[in-house]
Amino acid sequence: MKLSYRGVSYEHNSPQIETMTGAAGGTYRGATWNHQYLRHIPVPQPKVDLKYRGVAYSTGDPIDVEVVRLRREYTQVNGATANTTAIATKQKPAKSDRQQVLKELHSTHLDHLRHNLERRLQIAREKGDNHLIQLLEAESRQLA
Repeated sequence: MKLSYRGVSYEHNSPQIETMTGAAGGTYRGATWNHQYLRHIPVPQPKVDLKYRGVAYSTGDPIDVEVVRLRREYTQVNGATANTTAIATKQKPAKSDRQQVLKELHSTHLDHLRHNLERRLQIAREKGDNHLIQLLEAESRQLA
């Protein structure tokens, strides 16, 4: 599809999405229709280290963003040659390295959960919702 924005022409090709026709449907003004279901829902990959007017941000699920950042740090620390060698020989990285990255990711995830829980608990205390405070404290004990 040919589009134009502020006098600049460009091509836009929307992705082709495969669908399945479902059995559920009906008629509307004499025309029959069936519900279309997606065969595969595409998952957008996170974009890390973006900037808008000097402010850094990332898009996507926070856990996926953290995984991308940890992978990037891992390749910077261990060097690109080790990563390309592992890919060329189709060998997995050392198990201890993967376990270390997973431990770091797990601890970061728990830190984020605890921070979010503390924020929710503070809001519940400000509102004076005792039932919610009890539920959040029980959740806090489960995280510990």
